Amino acid sequence: MTGQRNDATHALSVLDEKLEALDTMTEVNSFLVSALREHEAVLKQMSAEETRDMLRRKARAVYRAEGGQKPNPKALELLEKTLGKGPSAEIIPFPTRRR
Repeated sequence: MTGQRNDATHALSVLDEKLEALDTMTEVNSFLVSALREHEAVLKQMSAEETRDMLRRKARAVYRAEGGQKPNPKALELLEKTLGKGPSAEIIPFPTRRR
């Protein structure tokens, strides 16, 4: 019985991690869609790097831990990775189970 309880506890822990990651991804996607809609005309005139720089500045203002409008360090970290340097955004895979 104890083994089954430990398995269930572990399964719930893994599920919590996945749900938290999904929540962060949902928040990030919502931020990006809103920012792209809000600044559509300006973004069409910017280069890819200028666009990423603008989105990073906006993300920092919203999500930074100290003084952000909606402090969320995990969302900011994901956006910083996604809006990294280079010709396109990096695709962030869904997190795998930690052992």
